[in-house]
Amino acid sequence: MAEPSLFRHYLIVQDVDGNNVELTRNAEQVNVLGFDTQRLEFVHCHVLLSPLADRPGFEEGCRKLQMSGHPLLARLSDFGEDDGNPFYITSNVDGESLAGYLARQTDLPGWLAVMLASRSLDAAAALCSRVDLMPNNPLDCLRVVQTGPHSLLIQVADYALVSSVAKKTRGLKTAFEKQAKFLKTFLDEKAGGPSFADSPLPAADFTELLGACLVSAAADTVMAMKNLRAALVKLVPETLGGEIPTAQKPRALLAPQLASYQEIARALVNRVRIQSQRLDMANPYAMRGTLTKTGRSVLVEQVPPSRLATSVVQAADDKAFRLDKKRDYPSIVPVALLQDSEGLSCMAEEVAEGITLTDLLRDRRALNAHETYLVLAGLDAALTQLEKAGLDVPRLRLEDIYLLTGFPREDSRSTKLLLTKLTDWPAFSIMLRAHPTLAAMAGRGTDPALLLPPPKPGSTNANPWNAAWLSAVARFLLALETLPGAVSESAEGGREIETVGRLLDEEIAKGREGIAVKRADFLARYARMVHHHDLVKPVEQPPSEPLQPVKPKQVRSRNGGGLQQIQATPMPREAPVIAVTAQPVTSAPVPLTGGLTSPAPAGAAERPSVGFAELLFRGTSETAPSSGPDWAKTAVDAPPTINANEALLPPDHFVPFWLRAAVFIGGSMIIGGVLAHLSGDALWLKKGPHPSTPPALQTHGGNGPAPSKGGIPKASSVPQAIEVPEPAALPPSAPAPASGSSLLKPPPSVLKDQILDLPASPR
Repeated sequence: MAEPSLFRHYLIVQDVDGNNVELTRNAEQVNVLGFDTQRLEFVHCHVLLSPLADRPGFEEGCRKLQMSGHPLLARLSDFGEDDGNPFYITSNVDGESLAGYLARQTDLPGWLAVMLASRSLDAAAALCSRVDLMPNNPLDCLRVVQTGPHSLLIQVADYALVSSVAKKTRGLKTAFEKQAKFLKTFLDEKAGGPSFADSPLPAADFTELLGACLVSAAADTVMAMKNLRAALVKLVPETLGGEIPTAQKPRALLAPQLASYQEIARALVNRVRIQSQRLDMANPYAMRGTLTKTGRSVLVEQVPPSRLATSVVQAADDKAFRLDKKRDYPSIVPVALLQDSEGLSCMAEEVAEGITLTDLLRDRRALNAHETYLVLAGLDAALTQLEKAGLDVPRLRLEDIYLLTGFPREDSRSTKLLLTKLTDWPAFSIMLRAHPTLAAMAGRGTDPALLLPPPKPGSTNANPWNAAWLSAVARFLLALETLPGAVSESAEGGREIETVGRLLDEEIAKGREGIAVKRADFLARYARMVHHHDLVKPVEQPPSEPLQPVKPKQVRSRNGGGLQQIQATPMPREAPVIAVTAQPVTSAPVPLTGGLTSPAPAGAAERPSVGFAELLFRGTSETAPSSGPDWAKTAVDAPPTINANEALLPPDHFVPFWLRAAVFIGGSMIIGGVLAHLSGDALWLKKGPHPSTPPALQTHGGNGPAPSKGGIPKASSVPQAIEVPEPAALPPSAPAPASGSSLLKPPPSVLKDQILDLPASPR
């Protein structure tokens, strides 16, 4: 088998027999399947067979498609000329062509025919509203992708970039309104029966009418296409749609090039227990299973072989698998298994117990500004971990961003959370899938980077997750850009959403110009803008009660007369309320970089402004006297206006000065007593002298001579010493104690003197 050829950094995909996988071959071009080794995604390589007759028009059409992306349009990533052959590269649309799909059918259910027609009109309107490049064979350029058991998606996979002759021919064809009327009449006739949703329709007639309607589509028929779509959807409500039958399911484009479910299950029979009954048609290349050793729930899929993709995918999966062993990055979906068995390389990722942004938007349609800020702030923290991990992630889809809630999507608690606002959730965190998957490489899902220009071929951006990418995500969260197949609804809070939308457009414009803004700066501006709207949001005042007329009062006159009746001043009639309407601003919008303190535009200064006092007095024709009862009642009903400094009662925290002083002195005494007690200097710890001992005898030692009696004057207050008789037990040689000796001291010992008087023993 020949080695796969490489055109620039695009690998030309080969089948099992070694042949290039051709998608289209006609008189104009050859379209083959390729793989982008830099962005890790499958692409369509369109090579034109004839030289360009209008090179400026070809390049202009390619640039328009690059600058104005849409989820229903295949992204044009590269274009140019190689050896005289013009070429352009578009992203892969993983489905079969609409013409081939309808050719396989004989009959179609009514609800499925309406879905195919409405999805085709959505794709045609998205293309014609941006650039008028609708090809002459739209059924061959549109591809059908199954996104769920009950839903289909139709995307534009090719464009009429060499359309100088095609545009002239299209201008001579029947108008779109006439063809739309034929299609609408055909479906109305079939809808007359009681069970139109399930009644079969001839596929050949439907194909002819739908093809004629799409061929006549142009830029000036965008509104007519939207009206026709709205009329068709009314024929069959979404509640009447059922599961797509097996015969009507579209075929995936990459499925024939990969191994079957049975081969993958056989290769991992000793490691994973496959649950084949839980296949997800939105991700048809992954199977759900459980690891036999640890019991972890995983999603198993095949790693594409080298003939489909180079070894870069295997290297990226291996790096993510080694990162899972560290357990240092909780915001990244771990790769639990990577194994080569029976010639197949398989990968298993752990199932994230949470809700993807796509599921959230399909149920909620749109988030408000506060919920969007919560998601963007959590996404910023997860992207910080992704940058620290060092993984080379070329793109992140909305399906790769999870709101972790602690239980899987199938749990009933997840359904309850989808019906509530994010601000009412107990808690959630953001987790990202940072490794390549077959669904992402096949082009399935919604990539927010479609709203941004693609990176230049051969250039590697070190940090693609800047403020422009966050702005693109926010546009989907706020429903400024609707998901494919979703019904667009008006978002709540018009002024706030419009202000945030201008901020997002400004950041995306900077990204298109190559100006990279940090995520922290963008989030700070977003938060200031949302908080400003909360502060200036008007609060409705309760309606005031009407004033009751005052009855006439009887008072006595000072002149000595009788009672005099005083009439109340008549109330002025109500003047017509003047409605002050905001005039539309015709000048250019004020840039958001100026902040809240920037001066007002020039047009606003020329218009006359109405002051607050002028509004108060404009509604009255005459001024009521100050002594009238109306002003008194108004003053009585008004809330109190006493200042806090003028309050008659002392505040709650007031403490008088005498209480503060008493507490200070008492506390000081207690603390001082405790310290004195601990140090031993307290008065109650010191023992005073015995009352029978004179002070002079206390200072004199017991062995010295006693002082003379005349030296110590006797005082009447000093008690006399009591003479104690000598005890009989004492030896006779012991001297008598001196008169006046203290009883508290022990008697002097004579043992030492007796020992000294003994003669020395001879040795």
